Amino acid sequence: MSKQKNQEEKILEEVKLREILLLLDQLFRREEATAKGIVGCLYDIAMINIINKYCPLWGINSTLKYLTRFPRPLAQSLGVKLYLQPQCPKLITDWLYTLVEFPEQKTPILEAQVVERELLPTLQKNKLEIQSLQQKVQFLTGSLVATFAIFIGGFAWITYNLEMSPIELLSTSKSRIQLLSK
Repeated sequence: MSKQKNQEEKILEEVKLREILLLLDQLFRREEATAKGIVGCLYDIAMINIINKYCPLWGINSTLKYLTRFPRPLAQSLGVKLYLQPQCPKLITDWLYTLVEFPEQKTPILEAQVVERELLPTLQKNKLEIQSLQQKVQFLTGSLVATFAIFIGGFAWITYNLEMSPIELLSTSKSRIQLLSK
């Protein structure tokens, strides 16, 4: 049992795809009213979305939605003639073929050279960035501790020179603020 298609199977597949394409093309030509209905629905949805996106003002929004009704028949005719009849049969045929085709999926194998060449420089760069950020965090933590120590030392020095307890100093400051605010 062979996994590969032989020449006869490939030819049969091409013939059947051409047949599907021809049937879809005839379907769109015979069922023009249905195709126009499809394009009309798509036109309505597209116009509502475009108007809501670009014209959010209430008065303009509703007026534009009303005005988009008038070019709808023209859009239907042009959509069917320029898009559905010439392009959709091929697109639908290709889509249907992808549903019945079962290609073999090969899982990529990472070789050691590829890993060394592409992944290791990125990993080393990231490691250096992490180390740099850790050093900055350590420096900022030390700076914060030193600032806090200087602040506490300054507060203690002021209270020692004024020969007051910290509570007295705070209560005196509050009374001065109250006197100044009156």
